[in-house]
Amino acid sequence: MSTLLSFLMTMFITFINLGSSEDFFINFLNAWKVALPTAFVAVLIIGQPVQKLTKRILEPQ
Repeated sequence: MSTLLSFLMTMFITFINLGSSEDFFINFLNAWKVALPTAFVAVLIIGQPVQKLTKRILEPQ
């Protein structure tokens, strides 16, 4: 999940900032190498609490 989301978000934001330039792919990879571990750590930290909250919200009363 973190791999796919960080890939798509980084590619989109890099494209918005730079457009279709010659060095787009290199800039994208440089941004993604920072975004991927950051997203992975975020999933590890907030994944469990978000799942519990979602379960509590969606659970029938």
